[in-house]
Amino acid sequence: MPLGLDEFKSRAIGSKIKSGTNPSGSVIHRLEPGGAEYNYASASKGAKVLASNKEARGASDILSRNKDKYLRNPCSSEEKFVVIELSEETLVKTIEIANFEHHSSNFKEFELYGSLVYPTEAWIFLGNFTASNVKQAQRFVLEEQKWMRYIKLNLQSHYGSEFYCTLSIVEVYGVDAIERMLEDLIYAQDKPFASGEGNGEKRVASPLVNAAEADNVRQNTITGINSDPASEISSENPEAINVKRNVPDPVEEIRQQVGRMPGDTVLKILMQKVRYLDLNLSVLEQYMEDLNSRYINIFKEYNKDMGEKDLLLEKIKEEIRRFLERQDVMMKEFRDLDSWKSHFSVQLDQVLRDNAVLRSEVEKVRENQVSLENKGAVVFSVCVIFSLLAIFRLSLDMIMSLYRVLSFERTITSRRFWQGSSSWLFLLLSCSIIIFILTL
Repeated sequence: MPLGLDEFKSRAIGSKIKSGTNPSGSVIHRLEPGGAEYNYASASKGAKVLASNKEARGASDILSRNKDKYLRNPCSSEEKFVVIELSEETLVKTIEIANFEHHSSNFKEFELYGSLVYPTEAWIFLGNFTASNVKQAQRFVLEEQKWMRYIKLNLQSHYGSEFYCTLSIVEVYGVDAIERMLEDLIYAQDKPFASGEGNGEKRVASPLVNAAEADNVRQNTITGINSDPASEISSENPEAINVKRNVPDPVEEIRQQVGRMPGDTVLKILMQKVRYLDLNLSVLEQYMEDLNSRYINIFKEYNKDMGEKDLLLEKIKEEIRRFLERQDVMMKEFRDLDSWKSHFSVQLDQVLRDNAVLRSEVEKVRENQVSLENKGAVVFSVCVIFSLLAIFRLSLDMIMSLYRVLSFERTITSRRFWQGSSSWLFLLLSCSIIIFILTL
């Protein structure tokens, strides 16, 4: 597989980190007219005091080297600070403070903060320092160099017991953006030449390595002004030296000059770097061609895989089509079932209505049956009563007939008995028949 973009970038950045910190001895830094180190906190260069505590007097005097003028603060003040705007954006390396006033207390401990913007609440901590109790200049080197335009000096403690604590000068040393860019450019040229002196053989440039080299040079040129020291490490692969040997070297012209480098020299170096970028661009094109040929093979494999996936997709589509057909059949059956259900519901409603009518008729029959049963009971009771009455009458007639027999009126009595009792016998017989019928 060809190298991915992320791995390509990581190798380029890794080559920068492995290259180490670039030396600055080949660049002649900016100097004062008298040959002293350039002070970026000088009022003559444009630096100024922007803020200080309200008890401070003469805060702007610390930006000049007049020993008779100084910053004066009551030692009893709780907060003693001063904010200084440097003449330009500077990679701060060293700070120098001094107190030349004999009848005052020297500051002991102080904190240093910095920022690229002002006003701000997010000051960057640069260090905590302790000064000696001497009446001379003292230098303090920052552990971590950072790009700053504004610095804040917090004076925390002091020596002695004088009423006033004074500070005569504050000076800031470092490098500006142009000097830093020159250091990077010169170091980027010195390193491949130094590594190529011991190796006389000519090597073929690798497309991948030179592409990383082109990325290093491009990032170094663009971000070399406003980046911090950790990100300004420049590297260049020795394999690209043979391509660059035919181009004139402007570094030798730089080292022959005295004082600060002129602007045309900087332009020469920049043009030289543009030529290097052009060469690296051609190498990058070769790398892209190689990458293209590799990706053609990869895409062929992808096309083959895609063909197999297309066949599989067609099978899946066919199965889906069959499933849809089965679904249509099932939906048709569901519709038939639904119509049958509606028809059955209509018939069931009709049956329920018929059942309700039948129930009402049954209730009427029950009522008629109860009424007939009541009437039968009444008839049964009446027949029983008349039967008992007929039996009683017949019994009485029989007793009367026996009495008359005993009185010797046998023929006349018997004839009267049958004439008077025939209706009661008929009544008894009728009631008996009715009672028998009702008891069935």
